[in-house]
Amino acid sequence: MIKEYSQKDILEKENTRALYEESFDDPKEFVDYYYEDKCSDNRMIVSEENGEVISMLHLNPYTVNLCGELVPSYYVVAVATKESRRRERQMTRVFEKTFELLKKEHIPFVFLLPVDESIYSWMGFEKVCDFTMNRIADYEEIKKNYDIYCVRDDDYIRRMNREDELRALDKGEVLPDNPVIMAKITDLEAFNAAVGAGFTTEKEALAWMRDRRMYICEEV
Repeated sequence: MIKEYSQKDILEKENTRALYEESFDDPKEFVDYYYEDKCSDNRMIVSEENGEVISMLHLNPYTVNLCGELVPSYYVVAVATKESRRRERQMTRVFEKTFELLKKEHIPFVFLLPVDESIYSWMGFEKVCDFTMNRIADYEEIKKNYDIYCVRDDDYIRRMNREDELRALDKGEVLPDNPVIMAKITDLEAFNAAVGAGFTTEKEALAWMRDRRMYICEEV
């Protein structure tokens, strides 16, 4: 069964931790931070059987400045399936439900940081920029020099500082070599409305994004 764990489903979200720890090599300190803080306001789409999470992805919310227009978006993270249940299309069904929900909610696009681009390209995700390893502390500098970036509010800044502390202790998230950011248009009409364009395909919209100055430094 495909289910959504919403912001308030704290106990259900904790049920996904075993799969997270099975699938990723992040230090315990980072995983503790992630489940105690980031999971307090995110969403999870899961494939669940008899109370066990078989496959999942997490939707971490961000407000994105899209060339002067503020739009809601999600960072897709923690994409995982139990090793013993892979090649059953579990993840395909999870993504299909996710795209269905986001289109209904008029979310223009989502983005992720892949271990391997080929895992996601067949679903319509395309590389739009490199992941920025060196975080720019001066928000005004970002606003001046970039067209597309995540908006920083108080929660963002608190989490940014904590993630920087963990990274300095070598307890941060384990990132792939040469990380990149991929994006997918989830509602083309909403995207066109936000940027004042008339793209007829998702590929056109993603090509437009690639031509903008885009800054993504967020780990999760």
